[in-house]
Amino acid sequence: MNYILKYLKTLIIPLAFLLIFPFILALLNKIGLKLLNIFILIMIIIIMFISGIFIGKKVPKKSYLNGLIFGVITSLIFFLFSLIFKTNHTINTLIYYVIITLSSMFGSMFAVLKK
Repeated sequence: MNYILKYLKTLIIPLAFLLIFPFILALLNKIGLKLLNIFILIMIIIIMFISGIFIGKKVPKKSYLNGLIFGVITSLIFFLFSLIFKTNHTINTLIYYVIITLSSMFGSMFAVLKK
């Protein structure tokens, strides 16, 4: 039960970012659509890396595994959102989910290296 709460608390950060930040950028309409997608990808990589650091600080051993689990959970949630909103799934979508998972794993490994 403690592990589930740990993941849920850390999962709030990327989900809130994913829901709020693109909406603000769309309202401002300052950058083009292609640049907006790239900017969101870069920001979600940074957010997942930071979330991985939070996970890595909480777990003393095998933090890479916990970062990987967190990345997979987050990717599955994003995949479910894409199913709900009926977006097309291509190889780029799969690469996006792999990048999310790896950035979380690298963030948790980075946290252990800093200890």
